[in-house]
Amino acid sequence: MAMKRSFDSMESGAGSSSGSGGSGSGLVVGIDLGTTYSVVGVCRKGRVEIFCNDSGSRITPSVVGFMGGQMFVGDAAKDLPAVNQVYDAKRLIGRPWIDVCDFRKRHWPFTLVEKNGEAKIRTFVNGSKKDFCPVEISAMVLRGLKEIAEGVLQERVTRAVVTVPAYFNERQRQATKLAGTVAGLEIIAMINEPTAAAIAYALDKKKSGQSESDKKTVFIYDLGGGTFDVSVLTAAGSEYTVLASDGDTNLGGQDFDERLLHHFIEEVRTKHGVNLDPTSVQELRKVCELVKRKLSTLAEVPISHFFSRHNLAFKSSITRARFESLIIDLLKKTLITSSKVITESKLQPGDIDEVVLVGGSTRIPKVTSLLRELFVDKEPRRSINPDEAVAFGAAVHAATLSGDKYFSNLVKLRDVTPLSLGIDTVGGLFSPVIPRNTPVPCERTSQFSNAHDYQTAVNFKVFQGERPLSKDNYYLKKEFSVSVPPKPRNENKLDCTFNLDANGLLTVWAIDKETGNRGQVTINPKDAKVSEKELETMLKNAQKLRDMDQKAKQKLENEYKRQCL
Repeated sequence: MAMKRSFDSMESGAGSSSGSGGSGSGLVVGIDLGTTYSVVGVCRKGRVEIFCNDSGSRITPSVVGFMGGQMFVGDAAKDLPAVNQVYDAKRLIGRPWIDVCDFRKRHWPFTLVEKNGEAKIRTFVNGSKKDFCPVEISAMVLRGLKEIAEGVLQERVTRAVVTVPAYFNERQRQATKLAGTVAGLEIIAMINEPTAAAIAYALDKKKSGQSESDKKTVFIYDLGGGTFDVSVLTAAGSEYTVLASDGDTNLGGQDFDERLLHHFIEEVRTKHGVNLDPTSVQELRKVCELVKRKLSTLAEVPISHFFSRHNLAFKSSITRARFESLIIDLLKKTLITSSKVITESKLQPGDIDEVVLVGGSTRIPKVTSLLRELFVDKEPRRSINPDEAVAFGAAVHAATLSGDKYFSNLVKLRDVTPLSLGIDTVGGLFSPVIPRNTPVPCERTSQFSNAHDYQTAVNFKVFQGERPLSKDNYYLKKEFSVSVPPKPRNENKLDCTFNLDANGLLTVWAIDKETGNRGQVTINPKDAKVSEKELETMLKNAQKLRDMDQKAKQKLENEYKRQCL
């Protein structure tokens, strides 16, 4: 069983140190904050290092656990009884209750509850019910990754670049950034996961000695534990330009586990007349994850598990073909998204030069065979580690933002807007001004008019999303008005301009064409999207858990000393 990592990061190291300790050199780490597994690394001395955790693994489960007065993160948390675990925070973070309430149907060992329109995760700490928001759980995972880096570097780590799915909206991105704040990390930038993978691909291409003059069109297929992302980009020398991105924040390896789980739950019920209790279901979930992994290399996997709570010795097997039949509809969904992105890039599948696989779920053989069909027998590339590619790219981006000239010269990447930006119009219709997949930086102008007779001002509300109704998109909580002379409906003409810079700073202004009257608003991704009171509450809760953790740790140390004496 893996040891728990202490939250006194400088007292508990992971791996060997090449530094001398102290207050830190200002290194910025790159973090792939995954749904099921997370990875942390850094660039130094001209190379990328991916750090090992206490278990010696370079991937850390995105799992938090509570038991015996202690909080556990990573492998140690995953080794706890399932009822003591909390995970899947990434599926929930930054999303209102109405978007996630259906997740209650999943076989989770914790409960989802609604509070003020937001989802809370209910679990037990020291025998008492405790509700956490997804931000707090993600913060615990980030804190654990922070300490892994500190243990290796032997210095404080305070800044990071964190990856997010390409399809995350601004609310989800800001919630992720807030999790960093609660964890004691300043997230200096967020980068889309397929974009980070593209950086890893770019460096791998240079390492392999491919010609700088070669211009290629690359397709990044990123199927992780809980999310799916895809991007198309062009590569020419050190210049990489994203043409289009898309994804699904509710599709990944855990959904495949869920299909296996339902399959075997039904088999137990049919063969033995037993309805598995929640604890047994969580035992079976672990078995299903292992079976899924084995089916990537074996044609058939036997299963043998004893359910002690039912005094049942369950034996079965499943073939790879049967597993593929259980998940084929989900895999075909990824192909639909892939085809859509290729079309939005104004390309055909035959125009793609290379297909790059990222994410642990791409090890499923059916993924490769389906992509071969889509891209006419083109063999997907596996030259970059699918588990580490995203963190690798994040670390390189972190180095670039820190002024590292070596990495800055290796890769110059231009991304696109993940979602459309626009204005709420009459009838609550959303009118995009900057369509999604527009290269950044960019500026676009659209014309609007007064919706009602004899208005004296026209109001502009800024939204982000792809739904036709504004209410179904994300309101960026910014609006402004422009004074206009009273005229009949549609007589006032106003030009509304959206300017989005390379750092994500969005400036929106509108000008009445007759009077020149102007209104403007600026939306900075660095602005806090949470009240000081909410932030203070999260920080206090995090500190309470660390205090609880430290007391339990001290108790164990004192007991050990007594035994030694």
